[in-house]
Amino acid sequence: MRAETNQKTQIAIVGAGIAGCIAALALSKHFQVILLDKHTHPLAKAGECLPPAARRILKLLGIEHLLDNGPHLVSQGMLSYWGSSQPAVVDNLRNPDGLGWHLNRTQFETQLRLQCLRSGVQCIWPAKPITSKFHDNRWLLEYEHKQQTLSLSANVVIDASGRHSVFARQQGVTRKQYDKLVSIWLSAQFSVSKNMALISSSQRGWWYSAPIPSDQFGGAINNAQSRIVSWQLNAEQLQKQDHQDVEQFLQQARMTHGFKTLIEQLIPNTQTLHGLVAANTSKLEQVAGKQWYAIGDTAMSFDPLSSQGMYNAMASAMQLCDMLIHNGLHGRDTACHYQQQMDKVWQHYLHHKSLYYKQAGMMA
Repeated sequence: MRAETNQKTQIAIVGAGIAGCIAALALSKHFQVILLDKHTHPLAKAGECLPPAARRILKLLGIEHLLDNGPHLVSQGMLSYWGSSQPAVVDNLRNPDGLGWHLNRTQFETQLRLQCLRSGVQCIWPAKPITSKFHDNRWLLEYEHKQQTLSLSANVVIDASGRHSVFARQQGVTRKQYDKLVSIWLSAQFSVSKNMALISSSQRGWWYSAPIPSDQFGGAINNAQSRIVSWQLNAEQLQKQDHQDVEQFLQQARMTHGFKTLIEQLIPNTQTLHGLVAANTSKLEQVAGKQWYAIGDTAMSFDPLSSQGMYNAMASAMQLCDMLIHNGLHGRDTACHYQQQMDKVWQHYLHHKSLYYKQAGMMA
């Protein structure tokens, strides 16, 4: 069934994840914005650590209270066995922005969506993108919504669809993969109390564990802490049993500095092996074009070692929004300047990624 609905807006944002919602909230104070997402509700995702600097962005938008209202946990820091058999403590006690947070990622994205609705952003979901074309100085988007094909006309399109980069790919922009890193992750209950993350390099990749809100992957057990344990390694090093056999996964963890003690505190029969997800570094060859822009993971996806994925989503959204507000929707140099800024971010990321891997005697 086809329905001709010629909605018009100044800015269409494709993707209602963290980057898309932050952009919608920042831009809705100055422009008419429509936010689309193919999913009715945010997908379940592993918890992540949000660095302290993120509060600055949330404060600018007047939504810093979202971190305090809800299930999110304050991060007490990290115990690191990176390139060493001896631990080093990394904390944020002297950080001027305060402590970080271990997020219930799904709940946080739900909070952001609700904030968009309260701020007057028109939200359409589920909305599956179909086609896009540029005509008469505007973008015409077709999308599927409740078994109907609808159309939307916009001056500017922001692609915030994540690694799939749906809109950018429709424009023929390719995505380059820089490595083959994958992540295998498990959730379980542990007899520990401190909200400390744990990281350790190993012969095959590296390991990470962090506390997560107890309601994120099943109910909590009294006096227990819900945590994720993840193993990052090159896909070429992957063996079938690594991501299909819970005992094999736990045995590999026990052989890693710092993780043996943690696994000994795992409460039996609470573990769930969630399988394999992409964790590779990748980037669009072009992050801006004629009245369109890519932000967050759409523009560039970082190695989880950086712990900057969510912050980059927020920061890139705010950088673009500042330019659009200052230069207007048809600013001639906006695309060029945004591309230059993202290129600088990318080079900074690659430099630090290489340094960290060299510290552990690994190739970046």
